[in-house]
Amino acid sequence: MDLFIVTGGSKGLGEQVCLQALERGHQVINLSRTRPNIKSERFKHVTADFSRGLKTVQKVDSVLQDISMTAFKKIHLINNAALINPVGSLVDLDPAEMNTHLVTNLISPLLLSQVCARIATEEKKPLTVFNIGSGASFRPIAGWSMYCSSKAGLKMFTENTDLDLQMARNKRIKIYHFSPGVLDTQMQQTIRGLKKKDFPDVANFKKLKSEDQLRDPADVASLVVRFCLFPQTSQGQSCLITVQDLEGSLK
Repeated sequence: MDLFIVTGGSKGLGEQVCLQALERGHQVINLSRTRPNIKSERFKHVTADFSRGLKTVQKVDSVLQDISMTAFKKIHLINNAALINPVGSLVDLDPAEMNTHLVTNLISPLLLSQVCARIATEEKKPLTVFNIGSGASFRPIAGWSMYCSSKAGLKMFTENTDLDLQMARNKRIKIYHFSPGVLDTQMQQTIRGLKKKDFPDVANFKKLKSEDQLRDPADVASLVVRFCLFPQTSQGQSCLITVQDLEGSLK
């Protein structure tokens, strides 16, 4: 049995990752502000608001320290929790919302990755850090300066940490940045409700929904869980992976 630690597992992709891992017989710890309607003896919910950064991560660290890792073969951290707002031009953005966004999307995942890496090293357990990224990590999108910046930061953290692990010849910790494609989630609903003046490309996102071009979170979650459990099916894989990569390698 493996241990899956999932952030933002109360809805969308995160919730589906929790369900998929439980279905395969693994232990799941969900870290989110609200508790999902998941009932299982192998499921534990910890209330966690990642906009509070270090304070929340220290709370999670304390919880994990109290859990015996003996029964787990491997540990998997799925950094999924993220915000899309604030959206708009720089002069119109609220500084408090900017801070909340960057702490939630970038600082907290980095801090939590460090906690899990330390615990996995102390417990001598293999660790997978799976950062849910975005195509926005690779290109600017009008109105999305915060989201593109935070996701690009997470991508660079992944690449740099992967380099550090290779230099140290540490094969027990693996880290990945995953671009899941456009999913049919609450975040997409929020995006479709944005004003054109704040997000000029909103019409194209509405079109994706109307033309049924959004991926089912359950299908993508299945790929994520399978990749974590069976990474040998993608030997030589870059730390930057896409949903198309997994669809091709996990047939």
